[in-house]
Amino acid sequence: MRHIHLQVFGRVQGVGFRYFTQRIAMNYNIVGTVQNVDDYVEIYAQGDDADIE
Repeated sequence: MRHIHLQVFGRVQGVGFRYFTQRIAMNYNIVGTVQNVDDYVEIYAQGDDADIE
């Protein structure tokens, strides 16, 4: 099991990035959160090592 924390900068707000990320995570059985924070998106995710890769 692996945990990761990501901060994604750039044009990621108002373009469906969180929805896209959720769809990808569901396909790989990854759980966690994705939230807007000021000028970036923050991701906390957990899943099997192979799925997180």
